[in-house]
Amino acid sequence: MSLMVPIPNGVSAKETHKLMGRGIAAFALLLLLQVSGSIVTQSGLAAPWWNAMFLWLLLTGIGCFSVASIRGRGLRWTSSILSLLVLAGLLLWPAAVPTTVPVDIGTPWLWAMINVGAAWSAFAFGTLPGCVYTVVIGSVFAVVRTLPQSGSASPSTAIQDASFSTVLGIIICLTIGILRQASERVDTAAENAINRYREAAAETALSNERTRVDGLLHDSVMSALLTASRSGSSLERLSSAELARSALARLGEHEIKQTDATTVSVSELASRIRFTVQDDGDTPTVTVTGEGSTSLLLSGQVVRALFEASTEAVANAVRHSNATRCEVRVLGQDPKGIARVVVSVKDNGDGFRQELVSDRRLGIKVSIIGRMRTIGGTADISSHPGKGTEVILTWAGEA
Repeated sequence: MSLMVPIPNGVSAKETHKLMGRGIAAFALLLLLQVSGSIVTQSGLAAPWWNAMFLWLLLTGIGCFSVASIRGRGLRWTSSILSLLVLAGLLLWPAAVPTTVPVDIGTPWLWAMINVGAAWSAFAFGTLPGCVYTVVIGSVFAVVRTLPQSGSASPSTAIQDASFSTVLGIIICLTIGILRQASERVDTAAENAINRYREAAAETALSNERTRVDGLLHDSVMSALLTASRSGSSLERLSSAELARSALARLGEHEIKQTDATTVSVSELASRIRFTVQDDGDTPTVTVTGEGSTSLLLSGQVVRALFEASTEAVANAVRHSNATRCEVRVLGQDPKGIARVVVSVKDNGDGFRQELVSDRRLGIKVSIIGRMRTIGGTADISSHPGKGTEVILTWAGEA
């Protein structure tokens, strides 16, 4: 197993990341409950500045981490702060506690947090940094344990306690790395399967297209060429020319039909958008809903423009808006044979003033408004600073 395991970015990896965060939060709360008696006793012996920095701040951080583990956001930065707090608090324990404390003061209560500190460090920085952190904090604890402020343990006892914590912490770090690698392999396998499906679908469509074109060429074009090659009289040449014109007309009709051959329902359009704008954890939560008549079918050209314009609007919300939520709604209607499709992309981000957007920024002008104009549709953008942005794409035509 590779020790350098960073945080993966796939769907399964993010779910695993959230579940591990909740497990670590529960682990930390249980350890706090276990050493609550030592915390009460030893906090009265430690300096007020140490209690403020490493007791109350640590308790606050664990509370924030617990909330973040439920929400699934902010886990990395909170776990990094907590791991550093545990290490710094143990290092400064001798400076915060006088040497005149009772002999039976016992092990500093932060000893119980060494393993959860290792889990936080591996969770925030990766497996290898987590293992290094575990060795460092174990060595620090071995030294601190022999001091009067920590019960003046013998070197053998201190090494024994530190070794136990270090080995257990390394096991925790390696377990986190193994889980991340497994989830990353699942994401890779899923991505490869999707890519193979796309390639197979493209090859099948290409093969079918070649078969149709071959049949058309054989039936029309080859007949015209053979007739022309065998024509001797003026009447035969006129007949071959007529055949050639007919073949060219059929090829033109074939091209037009191919342009409009692919028809897609409103629900399929919503599914394509949903598949492309999947939630990636740290970006806004994107939800896609679709509603429309099952008999309403849209041409490939219309679907392509609506799809590209809507996904560009979502991409803008993800990259620029600092939004936490983005909603995409696809609505299709066909009253009296006239189709009407409306795609709404709305976020709760910062918003912007359209008059301040430079003409050189082509994302809205070309990728959204321009695409809708090519199919005779419209794109209306409503945005105000602090009130989010809504992009409404509208197209109407024959059903």
